[in-house]
Amino acid sequence: MATARFEPGRNCWRVEHADRAAFLIDGDAYFKAFVAAAQKARRSILIVGWDFHSRTRLLCGTPPQDCELELGAFLNSLVKRNRQLQIHILIWDYPVIFGVEREWAPIYGLGWKPRRRIHFRYDNTHPVGGSHHQKIVVIDDAVAFNGGIDLTSRRWDTCAHAANDELRVAQGTPYPPFHDLMMAVEGKAASALGDLVRDRWLRATGETILPATVRRSRWPARRVREQGASGESLWPESVDADVRDVQVAISRTQPPNGGDGGIREIEALFIDMIAAARRSIYVENQYFTADAIGNALAQRLLEEDGPEVIVVVRRLSHGWLEELAMESRRAILVRKLRAADRFDRLRVFYPHIEGLQEGTCIDVHAKLLIVDDDFVRIGSANVANRSMGTDTECDLTICSSDPRHGNRPDVSVAARKLRSSLLAEHLGTTPQEVQAAVECNGSLRGAIAQLQSANRSLHELTELPEVSETVLGIASVADPERPVQVADLTRIF
Repeated sequence: MATARFEPGRNCWRVEHADRAAFLIDGDAYFKAFVAAAQKARRSILIVGWDFHSRTRLLCGTPPQDCELELGAFLNSLVKRNRQLQIHILIWDYPVIFGVEREWAPIYGLGWKPRRRIHFRYDNTHPVGGSHHQKIVVIDDAVAFNGGIDLTSRRWDTCAHAANDELRVAQGTPYPPFHDLMMAVEGKAASALGDLVRDRWLRATGETILPATVRRSRWPARRVREQGASGESLWPESVDADVRDVQVAISRTQPPNGGDGGIREIEALFIDMIAAARRSIYVENQYFTADAIGNALAQRLLEEDGPEVIVVVRRLSHGWLEELAMESRRAILVRKLRAADRFDRLRVFYPHIEGLQEGTCIDVHAKLLIVDDDFVRIGSANVANRSMGTDTECDLTICSSDPRHGNRPDVSVAARKLRSSLLAEHLGTTPQEVQAAVECNGSLRGAIAQLQSANRSLHELTELPEVSETVLGIASVADPERPVQVADLTRIF
């Protein structure tokens, strides 16, 4: 049974009820769910993200014309069809160094032209060295999505992650396989995420967005009936709930601003969950560099009867800065954990599939933590220093121990099913075979060793670069635990 507890104000912001929650694995599942829910929107769609691209293809596959549905045109069609619908989009006002693949801003009259009632803004309130990294969509305060996938290009893929998928193309250019997750929630948890987005919009723009429920209450009764606002669920029919009637903890990172010390709920809950683990800690993450999280994992590995730790990362980085900084810090952390691993319980893997183009890999972009069969956590936060204190982040966590209902076996089943599904995806097998192998071997690492194959597998990460003091200095700026001072940038560059 889980021993960690959700504590609003320390390791989470709020704990809210979700009528339903679902785990969406990879972009194909998320984009389909987003389209289905957005088509039901009556009053409001709120979107915040690290990036946004109007040419993002939302549906790919059968029939072929589905690939023609692009994000910008889709949103324009929604407001054209429903005159009561307001769409607010807020993304990070990024520096030029991150702008190579970004779309020209609609506010400059270039590229996509949003219709009236689509409000597009950039958020430039981040500190030096920080970014706005949340990826949240809220529809009518009734259904929300949160996780690692922005509504932007180069995110769509299926769980097959085929080496040469002809549909995995962005603006005519193929891109490597992409792996990520989102969590969908319905009910008060979705409304709370709406509050979070509206607060961020106010901070960034000085403008107030009324909650969808408030706007609806001001409508004449006739209009409410016309818009179908009679309690009809906005939950996408194609999505099966993994759990129902569950408490969801919403945790944030927010950098210091003015006189406040910032918010580090995400870091606190990471440490609490690691401390609560009895059998296994399963991590999937784009980065693996956070000092505080590394220290917590190392402490558990030193224990004779501690949990096994399975980490899945991507093999390669994007660009010289990321390769120089993030791979270097990852190498330091992995070496530290291997030194602490006295009882051989640590494995650090990357997913491999035959046929990938040289110099590419399956892009593990996920931000997932599963502890035992007790906790499932999906969000925007990387296991990186910057996600603990410099960037804005949002994670959602559910737990098998519910203060109202006691132990929740259904949540344990859902956690186990999700982990088995992810390992099956990486190993080219089925969730049932993964679970059978876990039971046979008594461990995740034993099951992974048993199920390895030549075509699709999890390879241990062995490529760990040597790190010089100069590289460490650059890495401290690229992955800062706290906002960077201008003097530090001058000193390094």
